[in-house]
Amino acid sequence: MALDEQLVRYARDLARVYADREETEAAWGEALVRLLEHRFPHLEGHHRRVTYWADHLNRRLGEPLSRRSLLRAARLHDVGLLALPDETVRAWVRSVSEGERPDEPVRQAFLTHAPLGAEVLAALPGFAEGAEWVRHHHEAWDGSGGPAGLAGEAIPLGARVLAVAEVFDYQTHLQKGLSIPAARERLLALAGGRLDPALVTAFLELPLESLHENLLWLEAHEGPGD
Repeated sequence: MALDEQLVRYARDLARVYADREETEAAWGEALVRLLEHRFPHLEGHHRRVTYWADHLNRRLGEPLSRRSLLRAARLHDVGLLALPDETVRAWVRSVSEGERPDEPVRQAFLTHAPLGAEVLAALPGFAEGAEWVRHHHEAWDGSGGPAGLAGEAIPLGARVLAVAEVFDYQTHLQKGLSIPAARERLLALAGGRLDPALVTAFLELPLESLHENLLWLEAHEGPGD
């Protein structure tokens, strides 16, 4: 067999192995999300929506983050919740749905899901790049978040993108009846505090109303977990 033919065959074999690994990793990730949303039904669709908004924000910024890594991190950003007691997660969601700040013991317990989730992602080769984004997605621009109390640009950009996407989904889905204009105002109020103000500005430049309609159409026709 000629050398060029050997190289072509070798390249094809490598591509096949890589594709198989990608498929296996994606299947593991999807299984974890389905397990998470089965355990906490009130979070059904949350992870798909956060992925959707994070992807659009990253595009708006000119894609400074690897799209593959961001989509995987966004999809699994809450996987650490599987290690938390049900009452902790429910208390957090109840507070968020009512637009209130959770009690400090609940907040501190809830924040532990971020480093726990990062440990899971770090153990999966195809997800490792986004592990630190997951670890720090509940940090706050003003330093009041956790688990490490990072502030400003010390927070990884991927984590700051996830934070904006997640907060927006909290407002438009967990807080019942909150309109897109009202959610815009909430984001502006959180800029410079919970959220990176430059990312809030970029996010609000997106056509949020039409994107939200597209998202609702996708959920209606494909289902939150597809």
